[in-house]
Amino acid sequence: MSDIKTDNLWLMKGDCLERMKEIPDGSIKLIITDPPYRMTKRGKSCRPNWMPDNMGENVFNGKAPPFKDWLSMCYNKMQKDSQMYVFTNTVSLQEILNSSTEVGFKLHNILTMIKDTGMPNRWYLKQTELVVFLRKGAAYPINDMTSRDWFTVVMPKNKNGKLHITQKPIEPIEKFIKNSSNVGDVVLDLFFGSGTTGVAAINTNRKFIGIEMDDNYFDIGSKRITSAGEV
Repeated sequence: MSDIKTDNLWLMKGDCLERMKEIPDGSIKLIITDPPYRMTKRGKSCRPNWMPDNMGENVFNGKAPPFKDWLSMCYNKMQKDSQMYVFTNTVSLQEILNSSTEVGFKLHNILTMIKDTGMPNRWYLKQTELVVFLRKGAAYPINDMTSRDWFTVVMPKNKNGKLHITQKPIEPIEKFIKNSSNVGDVVLDLFFGSGTTGVAAINTNRKFIGIEMDDNYFDIGSKRITSAGEV
C-alpha cells in the first residue's frame, strides 16, 4: 500500500525524519505520539530483553531515531501556540524532558495512565505509563479544565483484536484531542502503528497526518483509519 492522501487524511509510509520534511512548517496544531523507547536500561530495543518473540518484533532493530532529532522537527512543524503529548516510561523520561527543552518546548505536565495490566519489575510492579504534555509558544488552557493528571484505562488485548504490541486504548487519545485542539485542526502522529491516533482524530472531526515506517503496520493502521471515515 502506498501513501493515502485526501482532504482530511495524509498517511505517509517511511522514516519520520525524512517524511516530516514534506509537512509545511507551522501547519500542525497538535501532536500525539507513542515513540519507540527502551524498556530496560541496557535494552536497545523498544521491548524488554526478556520479552518473547510472539509479543511482537521491534521494527527499528534497536536503532530508533534519537528523541532530539524528531522532537526538533515536530517543533518546527507545529503552529505558534500548540500542544504535544508523548508517551514514555521512567527509563526514557529524562531524555525526553532534556531533549524537548533543548529544542524549545516547555513542559505543561506529566500525566499518568494507570493500566489494567502490569509488567514484572524488581522495583515495584509496572502498571503505569507516562505522558509528557508539552507546549510550543504561549500557554493556553485545555478545553476541559476538570481533566485529571491521572486516568485509568483498559488496555487492548489479543483476544479482543489487539493489532500492535504497544497499542493504546482510544478513549484517552480522543480526550487529548478534544482538550488540545478544535474541530478541523490538524493532528500528527509520527509513529502511528495500529492507527489509534488517526481513528481518534477522525472520530472527533479533526484532520490527521500519520507516518509509519513498517509496511505491515502501515497497512494495518491505514485500513483501520480509513474505515473510521469516508475516504
